[in-house]
Amino acid sequence: MPTTSIDCSQISTILNPQPPSTATPKSPQDPIISSPLGLVIIEIQGELNLPTTVPTNNTEETQEYISENFITVDRIYDAVKFGKIEFDTRDEKKVTLFIGKSQRLIGSIVNLDKPLGVLRVPIKREDDMEEGLEEEDGIKLVDVVRKRMIFKQRPLPIM
Repeated sequence: MPTTSIDCSQISTILNPQPPSTATPKSPQDPIISSPLGLVIIEIQGELNLPTTVPTNNTEETQEYISENFITVDRIYDAVKFGKIEFDTRDEKKVTLFIGKSQRLIGSIVNLDKPLGVLRVPIKREDDMEEGLEEEDGIKLVDVVRKRMIFKQRPLPIM
């Protein structure tokens, strides 16, 4: 069975994060979306009203729609920007997720029973080799997920 080593050189930074005011920004090679709680898992109940494909016509309105609703990930695929999370200032265990301008979910933040490690596995692509980009060696431990946001109820319409 094939094996590989995991680069855990950043483990002390991951396990002992600095306060936000003195935290150093992540490098551009580690584009991870994070919350004030660090990385979290989001559990959603119900169906969300989201666009499924990127429009192909090239008008100014379409470009604005694409920039508001989609993001290109690793030059491979387009992901949907599906919402905005707001943390309750009065109760740190409550959170609200707004989906576009039409849906709202109310949820809670809970600790995971067992933390999960997030690993970055390098992928060798032909277009990277043609452009002369350096290939990464080995698997990197990027972060540890300790919390999850649970939205148990179905989305509520925003009036």
